[in-house]
Formats: sequence, C-alpha cells, structure tokens
Amino acid sequence: MAMASAARHGLQLIRFAAVGLFCFALGLAIIAGLHELAGLHYLLAYVASFVVTSTLGYLLNGRFTFRANNTNSTGAVRYMLVNVALLLANGAALRLLVEHFHIWYLASCIGLAAVNTPVSFLAHRLVTYRLGLRPVSAAAGE
Repeated sequence: MAMASAARHGLQLIRFAAVGLFCFALGLAIIAGLHELAGLHYLLAYVASFVVTSTLGYLLNGRFTFRANNTNSTGAVRYMLVNVALLLANGAALRLLVEHFHIWYLASCIGLAAVNTPVSFLAHRLVTYRLGLRPVSAAAGE
C-alpha cells in the first residue's frame, strides 16, 4: 500500500514538473519579451508572466497532475493564494539576486524555478487540491 502511494505521488510530481516546465518556458518568453522588447521593468514583467502562467498552471495541473474535479472558483482561489505567496517570496528573492548580487534576471528566474518546483508541488498538493481528488486507479481508466 505504501509503495503504491509513493508511486502515485512520484507520478504526480513528474506530471507537475512537466506542466511546470511548459509554464516556465512560456513564462521566460513572456518576461524576456516584455522586458527586452517592450522595455517593461523586469519585476513588472515577472508579475505579468505570473498571472498568465498561474492561470494556465491551475488548469493544467488540475486536469493532468492531480486529476481533481474541484477546478472551480474555490480551487482557483486556493491555487492563486498559494501562488501569490510564492510570487511575493520569489519576487523578493529575484530583486535581491538581481540588484544586490548582480545576477542576470533570467538566470535568477531559472535558479528560483529550480528551488520553487518542489515547494510549489507540496503547497499545491496540500492546499489547492486537498479536496475532490479522484483515486488514481479510477482516473487511469480514462
């Protein structure tokens, strides 16, 4: 039983990372495009990227990662609250890395994403998708 649970959580983490990688690539494109091409400050570009990728991540993770049937307004609010907390922490870290340690903003985003992935996975698993989960065995037949 414990092995099956560990395997299920491992598969969730892999799916979460795949969705995250897609959203991360999209987010980097948005940040770079807004900052480099449109001249928007990198922190504002980071926030714009957050809004787009958080919305997409919510929909994709709800459907493919956690196979939740609670992709409703309550689940969306929980997802966004978790992401806003992560945005605030990562935004402060991004500013520190760029302005105090003089690390290129895109390299800083990449480093923060690597640290943020497991933290975000746990936060969303425990907070966002804690209700309305279908058993993986039922979802596997889809």
